[in-house]
Amino acid sequence: PNGVDTKIFKPTGPKFTVKLPRKIIICVASSSSVKRIDLTIQAVSKLKDASLLLVGGGELEDQIDQLALKKLGDKRFLHLSFPHSEIPKLLRASDIFTMVSETSESFGIVYLEALACGLGIVTRDDQSRREIIADAGLYVKNPEDSDEYATALQKALQLNWTAKSLARIEGYLWSNIASDYEKNFSSLVDIK
Repeated sequence: PNGVDTKIFKPTGPKFTVKLPRKIIICVASSSSVKRIDLTIQAVSKLKDASLLLVGGGELEDQIDQLALKKLGDKRFLHLSFPHSEIPKLLRASDIFTMVSETSESFGIVYLEALACGLGIVTRDDQSRREIIADAGLYVKNPEDSDEYATALQKALQLNWTAKSLARIEGYLWSNIASDYEKNFSSLVDIK
C-alpha cells in the first residue's frame, strides 16, 4: 500500500487561517466528475452549522464553484488551490475530511494524510475505503442520497476522531511500508 509521512502530516503544527464558520468540512480533491464534489456540496448544504473547504483545481472548477455558491453562499464555502506542502496546515484547520469518489479510485493517499492529521473521515461505503479507514470514519452507502450523506457528516462532526485516526495510521507509516517493500524485493532476488 501507500504510506504517509507523519513528520509532515500530523495533528500538531501550524494551521491555515480559514475564514469560514466552524465546523469546517474539508475535501481535498481535483474538480473532476470522478470525485463527485457536487454530492458533497449537496450534503453540506443540508447542515446548518458547517462550512465546506474545497482544496484543488480541475476541469469542473467553475461548475463546482457555481453550485457551491448557490447552495452554500460565500460565507460557508471556500475553494482554494495550494501546493501539496500546504495541505497539512489546511487539514489541521478543519474538523473532518470527506470525499465520496467513484469506486474506480482504488486508493486515495489523501485519506491517509487526513487520518495522520487526526481527522475523522466520511466517505463512500466500499471495500477499498473500509480497508484504508476502518473505524476512523463513517461510511455512506449511497452518496447520491444527500440526506444520508448529511446525516453521516453531522454525526462525524460531533465526535473526536484523533485517537482512532492516529491508531489507524500506524499501519501506513512509511517506515513500516518501506520495510515490507524491502523484504518483498529481497525475496525476489533470492528466487534466482
